[in-house]
Amino acid sequence: MKRYLMTFLAATVALYCVGAVFPSPSSDNSHDIASLHAWGPYSKRYAGISHIPDMRKGIRFDFSVMPGYYRNRQLVPHVLFESSYYPWEINPEMTRITYRYELEWKDRVYTDVTYHILDDNRTLVGIHCVNNTSMPQNLVLNQMAYIDYPETQPQVVATGASRLQWYNAIDYVENEPVRQSPQYRLVYDGWQRNEERSASSLDGSILGRGFGRNEGDRLAYLVNILPGHERGAIGLRFKVKEGETAVLHLKGLTEQPVELRGTGEFSFLSVPYHCKKAGEYKLEFISASTVGISLDGFFVGDSDEVSHVNVTPAPVPFTPMMEVGEDRKDFILKYKDCENFYGVAWNYQHSEVREILNGELESFFRRRVHDHVSSRLVGDRKWHYANTFLRPVVLEPNSEQTIYMLVCSGDKELVKQELSGFHSAPDKLIAQIQPAKDAKFKDGVLPAGEKYLLGNRLLQASLLSNIVYPVYTQKEYIRHFTPGKNWNSLYTWDSGFIALGLVDVDPAKAFECIKAYTTPVGSESAFIHHGTPLPIQMYAYFDLWNNSLSHESLEFLYPRLKQYFDFMVGTDPYSTTRMEGSGLLRTWDYFYNSGGWDDYPPQHELHRTKSQTPFVTPVVTSAYYLRAAKILRLAAKELGLKKDMKEYEQVIKQLSYALQTYAWDEESGYYGYVVHDSLGNAKDIFRYKDHSNFNKGLDGVTPLAAGICSSAQADKLVKHLFSPDELWTKVGISTVDQSASYYKVDGYWNGAVWFPHQWMMWKALLDLGKGEEAYRVAHTALDNWEKECAESYFTFEHFIISSGRGAGWHQFSGLSSPILNWFAAYYKPGKVSTGFEVWITKSEFTGNCSGYKAEISFDDSTRPHERCMIVCMNAGCQYTVRFNGKPVKFRSGHAGMLEITLPATNKTGDLVVQALD
Repeated sequence: MKRYLMTFLAATVALYCVGAVFPSPSSDNSHDIASLHAWGPYSKRYAGISHIPDMRKGIRFDFSVMPGYYRNRQLVPHVLFESSYYPWEINPEMTRITYRYELEWKDRVYTDVTYHILDDNRTLVGIHCVNNTSMPQNLVLNQMAYIDYPETQPQVVATGASRLQWYNAIDYVENEPVRQSPQYRLVYDGWQRNEERSASSLDGSILGRGFGRNEGDRLAYLVNILPGHERGAIGLRFKVKEGETAVLHLKGLTEQPVELRGTGEFSFLSVPYHCKKAGEYKLEFISASTVGISLDGFFVGDSDEVSHVNVTPAPVPFTPMMEVGEDRKDFILKYKDCENFYGVAWNYQHSEVREILNGELESFFRRRVHDHVSSRLVGDRKWHYANTFLRPVVLEPNSEQTIYMLVCSGDKELVKQELSGFHSAPDKLIAQIQPAKDAKFKDGVLPAGEKYLLGNRLLQASLLSNIVYPVYTQKEYIRHFTPGKNWNSLYTWDSGFIALGLVDVDPAKAFECIKAYTTPVGSESAFIHHGTPLPIQMYAYFDLWNNSLSHESLEFLYPRLKQYFDFMVGTDPYSTTRMEGSGLLRTWDYFYNSGGWDDYPPQHELHRTKSQTPFVTPVVTSAYYLRAAKILRLAAKELGLKKDMKEYEQVIKQLSYALQTYAWDEESGYYGYVVHDSLGNAKDIFRYKDHSNFNKGLDGVTPLAAGICSSAQADKLVKHLFSPDELWTKVGISTVDQSASYYKVDGYWNGAVWFPHQWMMWKALLDLGKGEEAYRVAHTALDNWEKECAESYFTFEHFIISSGRGAGWHQFSGLSSPILNWFAAYYKPGKVSTGFEVWITKSEFTGNCSGYKAEISFDDSTRPHERCMIVCMNAGCQYTVRFNGKPVKFRSGHAGMLEITLPATNKTGDLVVQALD
């Protein structure tokens, strides 16, 4: 995996003046973000730096700095609630990670902790303490080192099984239930069919979730019988509800029924087998009853050895062997489940080494703040923290001080060597780092964009710090971006926006983030699904292409995304998304939320009443997958896949007809949810109790993004968007029309402004040639975002319309990532931004961004019409713009930003931007 991250495409053409760094795709099917380092901000407990000793194990070593006032207020920077720390600055390479800790708001007394990742073994920690008050301050610095395990770390172990072969139950080659649910080809979170995670299993996973409740449920395994073991036993570990008995019929390696008597706990059953010769055999388990079975797996081998297998408790070994240095300015830790050692050293004279024995620190450690004498703080003994206690750190008025620490990993001799080197010549390590400076964010930014630097920097820091390990999917532990540390899972649509944000931060990570949600063609799951199943990965794919022109990446991701698309539009025979009669799409079988908007009025009403839900289609699913069809058609055209192009054209035609025929509501000027009969035939628009269209809101305007509206329809929808009595507010586009009877001021989405669907409307407005309106959408968001960030240092989920203030998760990045795209679109020289209908095939800036040439083609599934694109140039020049040699309209909202209106054509052409002499 690392190989491809070090290989750069010779064919890639830079869109940013500084040059694009983009990896070649890999055949590796891992879902990990492999361009990350072994060290990173992966903790799910306390903010700091983490090290992954072995990706396969799911174990993480954490190190956290916790500042405070000496024997007074102690900060414990928990990542799962607001705790006075802020992701402050993280560079795209994620080698310099800074958190700010506010001891006295606002920036009067604070500590900036920067983790400088030097290499796979070492991280240098700079702790910069600042006193901006007229009084001396007594600070304390506590550093915590500890280990963490997966939530379902096995807490049992099999003894006496060293010479037996173990087969986990989820490692089947076939899993065929009698009743195939809608999830048959789309298992949630990318797990295996029937998979459950359990600490009572030998490997962390068991096969349950109803297996065996239908007679005929079948599993198949390939079993390798070793020479000398032609006669032996299968040792089956299982669990059945107490008082029940399940029957399994074993076929292949052996032919016999077995009874599994339930105790409510895991049990063990030995089943003999006899085969003629060594080799590979198929072993099938077929349910011969209607009793649910949980299978942990089975051993294969010598009968006597199988009968002597014993499963015993194995508590998590979280307490390390700890060796403190003679001068008590360093220590070495060795954890049982890690082959490597960890070392910590510091360069502050007044210090103590302590141990804290308690499950959590957020309350226990703060309660014990006055116990500054004990070397062991003992609580419930449910976890171990190795604590370095630096105290007091005295800061004179209006002064600052920086203290350094080294955290390192390796074999014991290497760790000792690194600790010794830090003590003897700390300046050599310090010289290897560059202090973080806000000025770095001004590099490559147009002058007019400097006022947005703080908000952009804080969001980039949140985006890059919102990554956790371990996340489990597809039988592996991975590092994964999340919308916020609160969500330790693979949120499909949120992560599409994370990938879009990463396009303007680090294209390599953007590619990996898209790849993480795709699976190889023919996989058991069509893609990795969690939450709202909208095709944002396909939109990110489009922008990644226009920003990298990486043909290899286009080709690598295409078949995977097509598999994703085919399932979601009902082409896959196991999908239930398409209504049989109308052809409209709904995804209620896969998630309750159609557009990510939890309390969107018609959706909320459907789930409240429940009975109608299967027969009602929202607009957003059909509209967004229609746009996805157009995107994939452009990709297929680029790749020369004519047969695929025709398939997409058929979907485009069908969905366009269905939306226009059944969903358009002329009376309200919105598209509506469509009610169907039991055969899937469209009947009527879903209406509120006052008979108004229940879909007066963002769902009702989503066909703008699909590019299917007539001029009259588009005018009505755009009017809704910008009417202050309807969707437009002082903080942007409301989720729900303010004039609607069902509008609320206190909802989660209803009564709030969010960015993701606004980003869709921004793209749609560019496609409609409405550049000024697109500018208004983007800059309303940028202005309010900057104002909120300057006030609170938080990167919120959404804005409450009634107050204009941010709300929701305080260090959010997922659905707020469009801020990064809008900032880049209007303020980063060398950036080109388009709607969904402009496909760039060649692109080149001059070295100082004073000239630009591109070959552009268009989505010809729509009629020829004017479209806008944004090109950011050198701010010090005036420009001319020509398309196919003829001048075209453009305007400049500020120096260096060109909003170009392309002519009404679908013919490929050359765009040339030249500086005037």
